[in-house]
Amino acid sequence: MGYSRKLVRWLGGLALLSGCVPSYASVRYDDGYYYPRRYVDIYDYSPDYYGDWRYNYRSWSPVVVYEYDGRYYPRGFRGAREVEVYRNRSGYFLPPRDRDWNRADRRFDQRRRPNESDYNRARRRDERPRRP
Repeated sequence: MGYSRKLVRWLGGLALLSGCVPSYASVRYDDGYYYPRRYVDIYDYSPDYYGDWRYNYRSWSPVVVYEYDGRYYPRGFRGAREVEVYRNRSGYFLPPRDRDWNRADRRFDQRRRPNESDYNRARRRDERPRRP
């Protein structure tokens, strides 16, 4: 009985100390790590589809998507750029490019504003989805 208690204490101490030993693992974050994730399609703002922004923008919800290598993801990860877009029941779309738009919606974070490449990448509403 005494020997088994000593053995259990010794094994428990060994297990406890093994957790304190540093382990060095390398993790690679390459393209294969990110692409299995679900991505979303971003559309360009169209007044014909979404309505005039002066009357309808309060029904839109500003959300942040994350751009990585030309695709947009709903959840963030390392290396992805934050882009603020709008969402309604029909999906994600970029804010209007009207001159008065910058002062209209105070909910929109100007630091995450889409850049020119985002507007060039955005799809028009009449296009079909680009799913592989």
